[in-house]
Amino acid sequence: MDHPLTSFVVSERSRLDASGTDESWLDEGGFYTSRRWTVSQEGDRGFSTAYLVGHDEETGRTAALVPFHMAHGGDSNPLYNETTLLGRTPDIQLLAGSRTGYDNRMLLRPGLSGADRSRLMTTLCTRLLERAEEYGARHVSWWYLPDEEARELGELPGFATVTTPCLPTAAVRPRGATFDAHVAALPASRRSLVRRDLKRLTAGGYRTRTLPAESVPLERYAPLVVQVQVRHGEELSEEGAVRYLRRCLSIGSGDDVVITEVLDKQERPAAFALGIIHDGTLHMRVFGCDYRAGHGTSGEYFEATVYEPLRIALERGLDAVHLGVTSYRAKSLRGAELRPRWTLLMSRSEQNLPTPSPDWSFLGDDERFLAGGPSEVIPC
Repeated sequence: MDHPLTSFVVSERSRLDASGTDESWLDEGGFYTSRRWTVSQEGDRGFSTAYLVGHDEETGRTAALVPFHMAHGGDSNPLYNETTLLGRTPDIQLLAGSRTGYDNRMLLRPGLSGADRSRLMTTLCTRLLERAEEYGARHVSWWYLPDEEARELGELPGFATVTTPCLPTAAVRPRGATFDAHVAALPASRRSLVRRDLKRLTAGGYRTRTLPAESVPLERYAPLVVQVQVRHGEELSEEGAVRYLRRCLSIGSGDDVVITEVLDKQERPAAFALGIIHDGTLHMRVFGCDYRAGHGTSGEYFEATVYEPLRIALERGLDAVHLGVTSYRAKSLRGAELRPRWTLLMSRSEQNLPTPSPDWSFLGDDERFLAGGPSEVIPC
């Protein structure tokens, strides 16, 4: 039996309510497409953000959401800038969906028929390209799309698209009921490496604890964040570090934000990490280390960002710990799986898209993981 097609209309809004309890599916696509994360990025790095909302014309019910972000010259971070993909900097960049983070998709109400889903996506992408042209951009880019989302957008009728690999994401899934059981279940080479990390921590006199984020003065961690940024060639003041940590606290709520702290023999923070729990996954967002005090050589990074978060995941019954991007070899050797991600450029079908000429050489060894499939890529 054929079902009548739903009619959809598209509206635009300049702000999004991050605390709304209606349409809970808007937060079920993933942490980096959730309303709290998206709202936290509004106005960041010179981007202006707006939202296309698809509605059921008859009922008025929200059926889809597409944030879009415009800036002259783009993001200074090469992980989100078309300069990395095209070899030149467009005058105007318009990014669709999640502007930062490592997971992107068009948010669509569950239960739509295949025909309604395709028509709604086409309607939204048509309006998105109209807005791009009004800004002076000839195409839009969707960053960090999983396989299925990249395929579905690429197959929409009436558009020209080109897809190119971007950085995969890394995640660790618990393999047992306890942390010791998890380590024991790892392949032999990974198991021995993790145990060496843990022995080095013990020999160095370190201990680890987990703290509720609201109980800790953020100024305590600002110098450690700055030192990590300096190591990566970035400039950041301690005041800027505190502002970023506060932004992270605003994304989560209550026990959803956790801080793992590695203390030295004098009970001073040698390293720390901040993570946010969303939909069964602990997403690690910030790492800091006191390199000036001689720390950072005894496995503090993995204790703060992988091992203690895994203990938290096991204690709370979470599905995974998300480790973000880069440092793939080190993460894979400690049990992380890599999930491929794609950037899709889209324009009207009659327009010529730029040919990607990506330059990821600044990634060093990480560049070789760009086109890898979802797997533990380092052989045992």
